[in-house]
Amino acid sequence: MAAGITRRGFLKTGAALGMLCLPRVLLRAASLAGARPDDEVLVVLQLSGGNDGLNMVVPYENDIYLRSRPVLAIRKGQALELSGAGAEGLGLHPQMSALRELYDDGKVAIIPGVGYPNPNRSHFRSMDIWHSARPELDVPVNGWLGRSLGARRDCLCATHIGDDALPLALAGEVNVPSLQNIDFLDFLATPEGVRMRELLRSVHARGRSGPAEPLRRLGVETIAHLERLVEVRKQAAPVDYPSTHVGERFRLAGQLIAGGMPGRIYYVSQDGYDTHARQGDLHGQLLGEMAAALSAFFRHMRAASLERRVTVFVFSEFGRRVAENGSLGTDHGAAAPVLVVSGRIEPGVRAPYPNLADLDEGDLRFGTDFRSVYATLLEEILHVSAAGILGTGFPKLSLFR
Repeated sequence: MAAGITRRGFLKTGAALGMLCLPRVLLRAASLAGARPDDEVLVVLQLSGGNDGLNMVVPYENDIYLRSRPVLAIRKGQALELSGAGAEGLGLHPQMSALRELYDDGKVAIIPGVGYPNPNRSHFRSMDIWHSARPELDVPVNGWLGRSLGARRDCLCATHIGDDALPLALAGEVNVPSLQNIDFLDFLATPEGVRMRELLRSVHARGRSGPAEPLRRLGVETIAHLERLVEVRKQAAPVDYPSTHVGERFRLAGQLIAGGMPGRIYYVSQDGYDTHARQGDLHGQLLGEMAAALSAFFRHMRAASLERRVTVFVFSEFGRRVAENGSLGTDHGAAAPVLVVSGRIEPGVRAPYPNLADLDEGDLRFGTDFRSVYATLLEEILHVSAAGILGTGFPKLSLFR
């Protein structure tokens, strides 16, 4: 064993390598290394738990909203007012000043009232519907992005960044890596990590031709691409990212994109949005962290001259009910706004705000089917036929210049 590396440490590192699914993803990345430098990138941000869209995009002058939320309502003078056609009487949560700056800079499209027919208020079932875009299936086995990867094997690859399991949205015929241990990548840049990589290189370099030769070559190529990943991670970002979970995930996504990695799809998530009780401070903190991460990410992309190539799509599995509950929180609802952030977006509020006087069992009715949003992203960003992934009947939206 190399100096300073114990057998336990070697085994621990080997387990971490396996957890990262590196052989499959890095060899796929190698095969796509010729991706054009102008290819566009989609980053999906999932707000897990059911984000309260009414307190994110706030109808601060609406009497029904104000009466329904005597404690939780964000009032005029608190909300960050939005400008432009369709934004009258609307504002962002006061903790989202970083996103309002992006909005004022013409980088944000807000689509209120996004959902689907016969909404399901179960976290698991609604998330399955959003991930699969197949509400007619009780147990979907693949996702809308996974199907797009299968349709464009020549030029699409994806990466999931996060602690949780691979999202159903990415499931399909093509294996997608899950970078679950960002600290491990940072460890590999330390002196002990460098020694570990040297040891792994030497082990594979000593292999001989024979039945194990394909496995040896796989190891050599895996280590080479792992080292590229480590070097990209080592490059200091030109902006300061917030030291939050979502900030760190966006920092890694930004480093991979700016570092020339061939990924076309990145998937990150932010947990904690199931705000049944004492919602006020927690929800504001989450929205503030999300907005700050998005702001840092787009400043990074601007510094790398990539902001027109990158689009971020922000969604949650459902919104919350219009009325606050007795625990100073909100319960599971239905339709909610989504955000699309891009350097070439048609900015502003891009659909009518739901009518609070016409509710569906106390919840907002949807006005835009989420599959129309997906169709737009598939065709405009990933250049995949939406009908082949989603079926027909979901017209694209006019979101991009």
